[in-house]
Amino acid sequence: MAKFLTRLLGAIILLALPAAYGATPLLTEADKTQLARWLGNGPIRLERLYKKRDGQTAADFHAAVDGKGRTFTVMEATTELGQTFKVGGYNPQSWHSRGSFNITTENELRTAFLFNLTGRHISRQTPRTYALDTVGSFQTWNDARVGPVFGAGHDLYVPWDLTNGGYSSMYSYIDPVRSNFDSSLLDGRDYKSPNVTYGAMEVWAIFPVPEPAAWLLLLAGMAVITAASSGRGWRLCRRR
Repeated sequence: MAKFLTRLLGAIILLALPAAYGATPLLTEADKTQLARWLGNGPIRLERLYKKRDGQTAADFHAAVDGKGRTFTVMEATTELGQTFKVGGYNPQSWHSRGSFNITTENELRTAFLFNLTGRHISRQTPRTYALDTVGSFQTWNDARVGPVFGAGHDLYVPWDLTNGGYSSMYSYIDPVRSNFDSSLLDGRDYKSPNVTYGAMEVWAIFPVPEPAAWLLLLAGMAVITAASSGRGWRLCRRR
């Protein structure tokens, strides 16, 4: 009887584990590697600033991420057709809540991009050309009444409740060759009306990882400082 109860208890625990602990992380190691490649700045370290909880709003998002430097925002986005995509964006500037766009006039400042990890493709800020002078300048929209919003389309829009009524209508992150205005980052269809529901959502801060040579220089510098400090301490002791 005791063995039976033990086995039964073990089976119950195993059934409970997937719900409590086995949930697949939103941003996998493969995703992190892909984002680092798209970013193109060498090795990076990611630190999660925000993970959406049930019932949270844009206020919770901004409280967690405003003023924290460059970030990746990633979320599960489902269309009215029931198709789910893992999408998001790279914001090279800090989020804020002042009700304004981050404007990037020159091409060298247009380093943000949107990504679709399901389809493994990105859409970078539209470069400045004669025909498309200011189109790509609208990097992010920053407002306390909405979640993360990229571009003036809005190219990727997350509403107040971080869930219902989202959409993607490409404008500031279009391909200048294809001129894919109004298409969706999710599935490429033309935008008609808000049709995206957001599930899981995370925001990750981005930090560079020093190259091995930089680590060696840092350690050497610390060793020199430590030796110098020890030497001063020994001379003081001898004088006393």
